[in-house]
Amino acid sequence: MRLLLPLLRMMGLAGCTLAAACQPGVAAPDVLAPGDVQGTYLVCALRFTPSQHALPAADVLAAVMVAAPAAPMPPPSITLSGTGPEFELVYTRRQDGALQRLRGDVEFGSGSVFLYLHSQAPTLVPFETLLPPYHLDLVYHPASGQLTAGDEVSAYSVRRRDYAAAAGMVEDGLQDRIVGHITAALSRDGCA
Repeated sequence: MRLLLPLLRMMGLAGCTLAAACQPGVAAPDVLAPGDVQGTYLVCALRFTPSQHALPAADVLAAVMVAAPAAPMPPPSITLSGTGPEFELVYTRRQDGALQRLRGDVEFGSGSVFLYLHSQAPTLVPFETLLPPYHLDLVYHPASGQLTAGDEVSAYSVRRRDYAAAAGMVEDGLQDRIVGHITAALSRDGCA
């Protein structure tokens, strides 16, 4: 069922767009294109908040990534291609200073972009960053040049050890999977 949900959602988005486009006098919603959102967005905030309120939120940016690495390492960022539906997440891992990269596909919606993280061979990057296993939904704000994900994002589960490491706590007593949601703020113009 979990694998079916992203497919159903994608079919629903495509069906709504096609239905509106096929009716005379009805305009299709303004779907973003690669050129609308292309560029490099600095990761200004990235936080995983468990649904169980007794557990603390994990500040993934502070715990997992080096926010301001020494040159020549780049700061944490997501680059959206202007020529195709592709993205790349790049960051320096706090644990060992190693450069990490995650590439994937992008789907464009009306005012939103959906980053599909599963399009490459599995790596540790999605696990340690506590990103959603299927896709990350980001709202595009053209006036500010920002992408955000907030509380409206649906819940998903992460591995206990990855959550505990990012939250700075011991695994003992935690369930095998921790359910929660991600909040994120990305900006083309730098972080405030």
